[in-house]
Amino acid sequence: MINRIVIGICALVVLCIALAVSWLLGSSTAYDLGYAEGKAAAAEACQQAQLDALEGVIDSTKGLIADANAASQELGKTISARRQADAQTTKEIRHALATTAPQRAGCVFDAGVMQQLDDARRRAAEAAAGGVRTSMPAAR
Repeated sequence: MINRIVIGICALVVLCIALAVSWLLGSSTAYDLGYAEGKAAAAEACQQAQLDALEGVIDSTKGLIADANAASQELGKTISARRQADAQTTKEIRHALATTAPQRAGCVFDAGVMQQLDDARRRAAEAAAGGVRTSMPAAR
């Protein structure tokens, strides 16, 4: 009978040890599983934050492209206006010089021609000082 009690107690102790080992292994596995899931969730959140930041950069780049296109269009209009004003000034000077061509042979210039040349010089200086984006100086 003592043998049966000893065997029963030994079996009970072995069963308790097996349960304790199973519980420890299970809790360790559950901890590792939870840790891996948490790490994956953190990595996914980090990736989402990076994607959001990249989308923000792309959106701001689209805005910059639109601004650059608008500035390019405005610059084209300004250059066109400058060309037209230059062509008009050249036409006026040529016409004025053509009317006094015989007098220039003796280096005599008409006062109107000299005034137009002075005005053209002044407008050119203002345009050069103001840059391409400023409005054209008006002719007198």
